[in-house]
Parts: sequence; structure tokens; C-alpha cells
Amino acid sequence: MVVPFPAGSLPRPVEGDATDAASPPHDVDASSWPADGIVNSGHRPCARSGAIVWSMRSWPAPALPSSWTNTGAPPFVARREELRALRAAYDDTERGAGRVVFVSGDPGTGKSRLIGQLCAEAHERGAAVLAGTTVQEFGRPLEPFDQALAPLLAAIADAEAAAADADDGDLGRTMADDALALVRDAFARDERSVPVIGQDRLFEAVVEVLVAASAIRPIVMVLDDLHWAGDDAVRLLTRIIPGTADARILMLAASRPHPPDKSDELAEAIERSSHRPNVERVELTPFTAADVTEFLRVGAGLSDEQARASTSALMEVTGGNPFLVRTVWRPAVDAIVSRDTRFEMPESAFEPLRPRIAMLAPAELDVLQAAAVLGQEVDVVELIAVSDQSQDATLDAIDSILRSGLLEPPERADGPFRFPHAIARQAVLGTMTPSSTMRLHGRIAQTLEARFPAAPRLVQRLAHHFSAARALGFGDRAVTYLIQSAESADRRIAHEEAASLFERAAALTGRSDERDELQLRSARSWSLASDFAKARIQRERTLASSDPRTRLRAAIGYEEASFRAALYGTRAAELLTSALDDVSGDDHDPLVIEGLAGLGRAMAYTGDLDTAAIHGDRAIALARELDDDRTLAAVLRARIWHTLRPEGVRERLDQAEELSGLIADMDDDWMGVAATIGSSNAYIVGDPEAMARNERRLVETAQRWGSYWAYWAECCRFGRAFIDGRLTDAGARLSRMSEIELEFRSDAATGAIPIQVYMMRREAGRLTPAARLLTADRAPRSAWTPGLLALYTEFGMEEPCRRTLHWLLDRDHEKAHVSGNWPVRLAFMVEAALALGDRDAGRMLRPLMQDYAGLNVLSAFYVAPLGPADRYLGELDALCDTGDPAAEFASAIQLSEQLEAPLHIAYASASAAAFERRVHGDSAEARSLAERARAIAEPLGLARVLAMLPPRTAIPDPDGLTARETEVLRLLADGLSNREIATELVISEHTAANHVRSILIKVGAPNRTRAARYARERGIV
Repeated sequence: MVVPFPAGSLPRPVEGDATDAASPPHDVDASSWPADGIVNSGHRPCARSGAIVWSMRSWPAPALPSSWTNTGAPPFVARREELRALRAAYDDTERGAGRVVFVSGDPGTGKSRLIGQLCAEAHERGAAVLAGTTVQEFGRPLEPFDQALAPLLAAIADAEAAAADADDGDLGRTMADDALALVRDAFARDERSVPVIGQDRLFEAVVEVLVAASAIRPIVMVLDDLHWAGDDAVRLLTRIIPGTADARILMLAASRPHPPDKSDELAEAIERSSHRPNVERVELTPFTAADVTEFLRVGAGLSDEQARASTSALMEVTGGNPFLVRTVWRPAVDAIVSRDTRFEMPESAFEPLRPRIAMLAPAELDVLQAAAVLGQEVDVVELIAVSDQSQDATLDAIDSILRSGLLEPPERADGPFRFPHAIARQAVLGTMTPSSTMRLHGRIAQTLEARFPAAPRLVQRLAHHFSAARALGFGDRAVTYLIQSAESADRRIAHEEAASLFERAAALTGRSDERDELQLRSARSWSLASDFAKARIQRERTLASSDPRTRLRAAIGYEEASFRAALYGTRAAELLTSALDDVSGDDHDPLVIEGLAGLGRAMAYTGDLDTAAIHGDRAIALARELDDDRTLAAVLRARIWHTLRPEGVRERLDQAEELSGLIADMDDDWMGVAATIGSSNAYIVGDPEAMARNERRLVETAQRWGSYWAYWAECCRFGRAFIDGRLTDAGARLSRMSEIELEFRSDAATGAIPIQVYMMRREAGRLTPAARLLTADRAPRSAWTPGLLALYTEFGMEEPCRRTLHWLLDRDHEKAHVSGNWPVRLAFMVEAALALGDRDAGRMLRPLMQDYAGLNVLSAFYVAPLGPADRYLGELDALCDTGDPAAEFASAIQLSEQLEAPLHIAYASASAAAFERRVHGDSAEARSLAERARAIAEPLGLARVLAMLPPRTAIPDPDGLTARETEVLRLLADGLSNREIATELVISEHTAANHVRSILIKVGAPNRTRAARYARERGIV
């Protein structure tokens, strides 16, 4: 079954473009396709930020696996709809639109056969086929990409060498950054160390290399048995999918559809990607009766009459499973012809293979079992070495096994034998007892370790086999190779795989000191993968250590993983307090100083800012006395993250700058903390240069270290776009943040995006859909109460607004004032008091807002950039007839101008204009302030600001538009579709369409674009 997307629906290239090669209809035989090499050699991929540009004349396409070109293979039958979908996807790929097809099906449904058919056809058309398979038990980090990328990197290297030998000056490679070098290092067979970077940078480099290579020839990347891929490889997959959407790359990913084979991570990745226009899903179901008939006729050579006569019984026997059909058709048909009633339907996919296995002699079965434990592919030299038979007996056994069809011969002289299907291998493994399996694992591990130092995946295989044989006394060897496997994953920046392997090693070791160290290493890898919950689990386990310094290291790491996830700090503070008490010694011990700094940050996350400051400041003083830059950087990093409260804001800004200088040359992601705090505090004090400088630092940190910091970089960009009034750009940043947040593990998600969406939509005047969900009788505790209050305020629902405001005021307490969301909570209460004209509430709130006087109000990290506190103070003083509102509004305008923030300038000017009108009527000053606000708000579509301004003198509409039609025209001019207009105005889409038709007739506009121009010319928008 095909889950369709509009295959072939992309716009054709413009006439005359070199890429405009004719594509055949998708339902014709592939023999009619053009086979003239690289069909679209003139293609240039769409420009992408940071993309590689290569001026390479050519790189050779790798040869196809012989299993896809073997003339002895059975002919391809059935699967026409699915093959048409794959061909259509490849057609789109040739035209420059990347495609991803997830092919799923139960074992034996023909996933590899279908993909192999398409790949053979695409290869004939000039595509490079890059194929990788995931190994179930002992794969290398980032498989199957490891195997798939190897021939591409080799081909590029050969092309570069040939060009260098020819002194070809046209080869010049102008690669963005070091993408190719990073990929070569990460996927090198000698497992050299990759430069210290984040996982995202490596993944982006992979995308850049693929996109650049696809400019030379189309690429088909096959990822087989993806259900066994590790979580890091799945992450790479999710990065490649959007990154190759404009490149000539078709990715075919085959997997099984159900647990336990299919991981939750892969299932989530497929689900998240399915909405993308370049992603398609093809689900293979069992053969139909017609498919079985075709197989018997074409593949088995039966006559039409014999095929039709045998189909029903064969369908009953096999259930239409293609592997079973191919395996049992001959005995099944013979039984049908001879009317032998003893032939029984197999109970499982393994059942048809058991008679073949049973026919083997005991010595032959021993060899076959050794092959099965060795893996899906079997090196004959290794098999002879591990066999307990003589060399000649082993070779004779191999011949018998080949004749039985339970193993397939090598594709080349020095190639491996392989099982015809994973089902065949599992059938053999099913014949073994647990004890015999364990002994065989031990023998294989010892043999590989002693005699095969250059074997592929050696470290991973030894970890697997020694682990399986640990009960036989191989536990220490298992730990050794599990650690080496984890370190290999670390070198490839496969953090989750490394973390899991360190965990497994820790569980097996009998040495407590080694267990402690392995748990700490596992925790570090989990943190690098942004899975802070698992990092905390490992740290807590290490707290059982008998060594006080180890416990302190674990407590420091626990607090780090808590603050990264923005968790309440009570548990971290308890652990650090206990660990510090247990460590006696010098106050100038760097570990103790870092523990003290962590304790300060943990106390800040409990709300006890005074105690937090005492610990943090003492840690800084001790670090300065120690005169060690890294220790000082560590404690500054903890100290500046205590709070965004207005007290000490300039000192935090200075400390962030000091931290930036200390860590400029350190291989760590600490610059992210310095830039995050530097940017937010720069906003608070109104320093645009410091904001821009720290945004650049944050973006650079994200590019190097990955999605955790990419999220904060997008928050920073959202904040700048928001205060600029660029609401469309702000929305794009929120979309990107949502995508990044999906990659976060466990409790790393912030939950801030709904507030940011609300802030953006209310500025645009697009909160109307929320009104349908809002009722006046909502209990305050039924939702986030400040948000509920804000909605009541915006919709003018006075009674529930008043009730909710006083509910919040009655429950206000000082400890709440140190939380990250306090500023937005305070602002929403002030706005409600102003909307209600509630002087009593205003008098209660004014001293709380006074704390921020002269500063901008910011909730968390650009969750709600609310602008100058002086504007709110001016509004409150105007309400309560206190203070000097005019001076406060002037101060708010000045701070907004200093920050170069159009949104804040517009608000401050509009508030000042309203106060001036109240005091002096329609004065020139009031009109000037209002016009300044309008001049900013109208082009930017700041509806909420415009609602604060007096209406312009109404000009009769010469075309007779009604008030509702004018409202519809305004939304139409903003680019909204009929459906969006209907949603915004809470009307039906049909009614919206009628209004649009009426508008077009009245204003004489032939289309929506001309109507939008009319609206602009008339000042309607």
C-alpha cells in the first residue's frame, strides 16, 4: 500500500533549462526510460545557507551490489503501485527535488527486493547508489550511514587525486567551513578523533557533502534494516530529510513496522517527518492472489492453468508472505498436484526452513550455527577459524549448506557468505540451546581477538560476543570492549550510543571505582545528547560511591543536568550540600569551588536568591585567588545564571563579558551560557550592540555544539524580530524552535513556545480563534492563571477578568517574584488593572513594577520581551493620579530608541499620546505622538498598538464597502486565505468567499493582488 504524496507535482523547470529532461510516464516499463548517463548534468541545487560549492567535473558512481544485478535472481513481480511510487520519487529527484521514501513491511515482504529494483533502474540512468545496512548486534556508530557514505567519500577522493595528477585547475574546491574534512574524519575506518564539535555540526556537514555531490549526479541513498539503527543515526536521518529537500537526492529507508524491531525513536522520527512534502511512506502488504499467480507463472515457470489452480492453496499456506511464497511454492505445488494432504501450513516464517536445516549432518549444522552467531554476513576465513571441525570438514560443510540454500555464495572472490534473509539466520539461531550459544560466543570472541586484529567492526563485535559469554568468565573482557566501543561512538559524536555502552560496561564491571567512572562518563554523554533526565540518573547512581570526591563530582554533574532542564533546585542543593560536607580539605580546591558555585545556582532555582548570591560570590572570590582561568570560568558560568531580576543586572552583564573572554579558546560549549545571559541582560539595560554581539556568539555556539544551543539562538532571534515588529520573521523563528524542541530528550523541553505564540498573535490582532474556547466561568486553577487573565483582558471580559486578577493578587507572595515567569505574570496583572480601571489593584502592583524602573521587562529568555517598565509605571500613575506619567513615558520612549526597538517605541508613543489627550485634549503633541506610533504600527501590522490610537477622520468609501467588507479586505491585504479570514472573523469559509467576491466587484479588482493594492492606496491597511 502506498501512502501518497503528490509525486511528480513539482513545477517543471523553465523552458530551456538544462534540467528539463523528459521523464517517462510512471506506469511504463523501465526499459523505456532514458539511459544516457547523467540525465541532468547541468543541474545546480538551490542555494542554501552554508552549502558547499564544488566545481568538480565528475566523480564516479560506485558499482551496484551484485545482488541487485544478478541475472540469476528471480524476476521482479507484483508491487507495481509501489514501484511506480519509487519511480515517481526518482523522477522528482532528477528534477532537483529531494525525496524520502520510508518503505516498511514485515520480514519477508520484499522491502530489499523492491528497493533493489528501483536502484538498478536509477543506476542505469546515471545515479550513484549509496547503500548501507544496519547490523543488528554489533554495528559501528552511525550505521547505516557509515556504510552508505564510504563509497561516496572514496569516489570523491579518487576524483580529487585524478584531478591533482592532471593538474586540473578547474577542480578547485570552495567548501563551506570544513564539511568534507569533518565527514572524512568522522567516518574514517581508522576511527581518528573528530574535532571537538557538537553533533549538529557533524550532521550538517554530512548534509553539505551530500548536497554538493548531488550537483554532479543524482544520488539514491539506501538505508536498509533501519529498525536496528541507533538513536544517533535516527537523529542524522531527521537532519538529512529537510536538508536535502532541494537537492537531487532520493533516500530509501527500509524498516520493519512494529516493535520490538522498530525503536520508539525511529517511529517518532517517521511520524514527525511524514507531514513534509518531500516525504512519502510505502507500506508493503502480503501478496494478493493475483500477485501469487503472477509469481507462479513468471517466477516459477508454471503454465497459466497450473498457476491459477495452485494459487488458492498457496495463499492459504503462506498468507501471501513473499518470502514464504518463494520458499515453499515448489513443495506446496507438488503436494497440490499429487493431492498430498500431509503438507501443512507453516506456523511461522521460520517453519519452511526447518526441514532444510534438519537435513544437514551434525557437523554441517555446527558450521551453520557458527556462521549464524558470527552474523548476517560471514567471512569464510573467520568461519574456518572458529569452527571446531577440521578445515576440510568445514569447507565440505559449507558446500552442503550452500546447496541447501541456507547460505548464499560471495558476490566476489574475497567477499563474505551471507544468509539469504534475516529470517534464515534467525531460524538457525533458533535451533541452538542457550548454553551452546554462550559457548560459541566465547569461542568466537577469543578467536577474533587473537587472530583477526584487522577484522571489520572488531571492537563492537568483541563487545557483543564477550558480553554474551560473560557468564563463562569473560566479564572483564566484555567491559574492556564495551568501553572501547563507547569511546568509538564518542569519537563519532554518537552521544546516545556512547552513553548506552558506558552504562552497559558499568553494569558489568566488578570494580566499584571503575563503575563510578563509567557512570560519570555515561552521564556526560547523555548530557551531550540533551537527555538530562538520564544524565541525572547516572549521577545519582554514582552518589553511592565510597569516594567523597567522586560523590562531589556526581553532585556537581547532577546540578548541571538539573539547571539545563530548568528544574527546581531543591534536590540538587541537597546533594551538593551533603557532598561538600563530606569533602574535607582546602577551600582553594578547584572541585570544591565548582561545587560551591553549583550550590549557589541550585539555591537560586529554589528561589533563595540571597543564599545563592552568598555561595556564588564566595566561589568567585576563591576562584580569583586560585588564579585558574578554567575554575573562574566555571564559577562565573554558574553565578550569572541565577536570575534575570533587575538587581545586579549590569554586574551580570559585565560578568558575562568576562566569561566570554576567559573561554574564547576553550573546547567547550560554555560560550552558550555567556551569550545567553549576555543577550538577555543587554536587552534589559537597552544595549543593542551587546545584544547583537551575544546573538552572534550564540549562533556560533549553536553551529558548533548543536540543537540545545540552536534552540536558545532561535529564542534570541525571535526576541530581536519581535521587538523590531517583524512578526512574520518572529513566527518563522517559533516554527524552527518547535522543530528543535522535538529533538530534545526527556525533560529538556522548555514549554515556553505557547506564551511566545500568544505574544506574537496579540500584537497582530489575531487572537480571535481563542475566543471560541474561552468561557467566563473558567476556574483560575484550570489553566495557567496569568494566561487566562491575559485572554480575559484582551477580549474585554470584565467580570471574569476582575475575578481572576484579584484571585492572583490574593495569592501573591514574595517567593514568586524571583521565578522566571514573574515579569510576564506582573505585566499581565498590570494590563488587567489598567483595562478595568481598578485603582486599588494598580496601587498594589505599582511598587512591584517599580523594581524594574529604567529597565526593560523580560520574562525568561525572550519568552516575553515586554519593553520599558517606565511605560507600565506611567500607565499606573495615570490611573492612580500619582507620580509623573509624562516623564515616565518620555523615559520609556528614550530607552526604546536606545534599544532601537520599533515595537516598544510604538507602544511608548501610543501610551504617551493617550495621556497627553487626557490632560490637554487633542493637542499638537498628542497628535504628533499618535502619528509616530501609527507610522510604525501600520506598515508592521501592529494591530494592538493601532487599537490604542484615535481613529483617523473617516473618509466615505466611494465604492460602498460595508464595515464587514472593509474588515475582510484588510485581512485579504495581509495575505490571508479565505479559510484564514473565516477563522479570524469566526465566520464560515463560504461567507468569507462571498465577501471577497463582493469586494472584487465593488472595487473593480480582477484578483486579490489588485484588491490588496486598492486597500493600501486607500489607507485601509
